[in-house]
Order: sequence, then structure tokens, then C-alpha cells
Amino acid sequence: MTQRYDRAQLLIGQGRFEMAEREIRQVLADNPDDGLAHALLAICAATDESRYEEATREAELAVAAEPDAPFVHFVRSRVLWKRNHFDEAYEAISQAIRLDPYDADYFAQAAQIKLAIRDWPTALRLSEQGLAIDPEAAGCNNIRTIALERLGRTGEALQSAAKNLQNSPEDSYAHSSHGWALLNSGKYQEAQNAFREALRLDPSNELAREGMIDAISSRSLLFRSVRKFHIALSRLSRKHQFAIIFGAWLLIQVLSGAGDSVPWIRPFIPLILMAYMVFAVLTWTSDAIFNTLLRFHHFGRHLLTSRMIWRSNLVASCLICAGGGAIYSIAIGGWFAAAVVAFYWTLMCVPVTAAFAMPTTQRGLLIGGLGLLVGLLPVYGVVQSVAQDSGVPLARAFRNFNWSIIGLQVAAGYLAVAQNRK
Repeated sequence: MTQRYDRAQLLIGQGRFEMAEREIRQVLADNPDDGLAHALLAICAATDESRYEEATREAELAVAAEPDAPFVHFVRSRVLWKRNHFDEAYEAISQAIRLDPYDADYFAQAAQIKLAIRDWPTALRLSEQGLAIDPEAAGCNNIRTIALERLGRTGEALQSAAKNLQNSPEDSYAHSSHGWALLNSGKYQEAQNAFREALRLDPSNELAREGMIDAISSRSLLFRSVRKFHIALSRLSRKHQFAIIFGAWLLIQVLSGAGDSVPWIRPFIPLILMAYMVFAVLTWTSDAIFNTLLRFHHFGRHLLTSRMIWRSNLVASCLICAGGGAIYSIAIGGWFAAAVVAFYWTLMCVPVTAAFAMPTTQRGLLIGGLGLLVGLLPVYGVVQSVAQDSGVPLARAFRNFNWSIIGLQVAAGYLAVAQNRK
């Protein structure tokens, strides 16, 4: 039995999960209530996204069999973290820490969860608690580097990354955390080299893949400008990010009301509204737009996931409709129609990207469905305008469409906060 355990753990460490699973199932055949075996099986199953539910069941069986074993709570936390169930994952790892407060890997896992929900200060604190136990814990060192970088402490992040690489030159995540520190200090080419090395060592490293996408796209001045805004926004909590977006929407509502009582403000309201719309579109679609361009890059096209490709396809379709419709309208002399068509299809990028940005499929479908309904408002306005031979229904429909797009963005932000709230 002990030999099978040792062999299974060795195979897991080597990334040979299918062979490890065969060993584990032999153990479970002899003892179906073996908590450690269920935990190891959960680790193997969690490497395949299609088996996440099975991994969760195995982790639950491990906890039920050995509730006082910290390792099984650690495994359950890892599985739940992969499924974006962050509250439950943090509760599980907290239980592991209560049972064994001297394992640095447990603090690294807790910090990883806080990193996922953008709680940078807590991620930094937890990683440093783990380093107090084991100063050379690779997981804690890498998370500490990323947390420092996200908190804007770039100099400290670069020092931490350099130390990590000295200690673990073959650690893919040490190279990826170094890459992020370089990227946010403006060293885009050096960041690409770091991410490329990280991906060479571990092609499944998501942190390196995402960083490489940003590093390649950062050659564009527009992307760099939008990205700097995203970085500044990411250093705030989810609640503060949502408050900024909602506050801008509320300000426009107040200005619209003030236009009736303060006439000199009225001419500026459309300009402010258009500026906010540009802000909204770029906030949601900049990465999807550049991912579309990345598909023509010799290395970048291999970095995109199927989800990212689908999103870029839909955004590109909206932009093609915006440009094509505007050109056709101008060709037949309809300058006003060209502006309306371009405006409509550009704003339709927002619900498309918002739906794909949701942390769960159910919420993505909800936002996508609401986006489809919002997109039908101008169509209804056109039908009514033709029936009534008046432009008033179309103008009213477009006004409702504008506010609905903003409201949809606020709703999507709220759902993201609700999903990742601790």
C-alpha cells in the first residue's frame, strides 16, 4: 500500500497523471474509504476541466473520510479554486491552516485565492506569513512578487523576482512573475523573453500565457494607454472598481437632469456621453480587439484559448458591421445613418465582451441574453419610426439603448463583484 502511495505521488510530481490515477484506483479498490487516495485522485481529475465535478466529489470524499487531515482540505481548496469557487476554497484552506499552521504551501494556496479576487494586500500578507515558515518556499515567493507588482511596488517586485530566479532557475512561475514585474515597469521586450522561458518550462502556465499576450500587444501605443488604465483600476478592490464605473454613470444622469435647468450645460452633455461610451467600449473590448490582431502574430496566435478566439470573432464581427455599414451609408449619401450604424455596432461590442468576461457560464448567458434584448431596442425604434413616419421613436429608442448599455456594464460589474466577494 505504501509503495503505491509513493509511486502515485512521484508520478503526480512528474505530471504523469494517468499513470498516477491507475495506482490510486488500485489503492481504492482495496480500501474505498481511504481519504488520502481520494485526495490524490482529486488532484489527477482536476487537471482536466471536463472532470472538475468528479474532482470535487473526490475531494469531498477525502474530507469526509479524514476531516482532521490538513492535506485533504488543501486539495479540496485547490479544486474549488480551479472552479472559481473562491469563498469555499478560502474556507477550505483556512481549515487546513488551522489544523497545520506550519506548512508554507497552505499559506501559498490562501494567497493564491486572494490573488484571484484581486485582494493584493492580503495576498502579500499571506505569502509573507508562508515565507516566515520557509524562506525558500517557491509558491509564496512567486505570489509575493506578483502582489508587490499589483500594488505598484515595482522596484521591490523586480528585486523579489530576481531572488526567486536565483533560487529556482527552472521554475516556470518564477519566470512568469519576473515577466509581470518587467512588463509593468515598461520593459516589454525583456518581459516577452521572461514569459517565453516560462512557457518553455511549462506550456500550461496560464500566468505566463496571459502575460505574453499583454507583452506582445503592448507594442501598440493605444493598448499601452488602455492597459495603464486597467492596471490602475486593477490595484483597486472590486467594489471600488464598480463604484468608479457606477459613479461615472450616475454623474451623467445628474448632468442630463441639469441640462433642463442650466441651459449652458446642454451642448456639452452629448460630448460627455460620447466620451463615456468610448471609455465603456475600450474598458470592455480593448483586450478582445487586440486578441483579434494577435491572431496574425506568428507566436501570439498560439496563445489564444478557444474562449478568447470566440470573443474576438464576435467583437471583430461587430466592428466589421460598424465599418461596413458606415461605408455603405456614406456611399448612398446617408451621413447621419452612417454615424448611427457605426455607433450602434460599436456599442454592441460591450455586451459581447461582458458576457465572455463573466466568471461562470450561467452569468455569461444572463448578460448575453440581456445584451441581445438591449440590441433589439434600436431595431424596434426603426420599425416604429417607419410605421409612424416620424424620427421620434428612433431617437427615443437610441436614448434607451445608450442608457441600457451603461446599465448592462454596471450590472456586469456588479455580478463580477458578487462572484468574487469574500
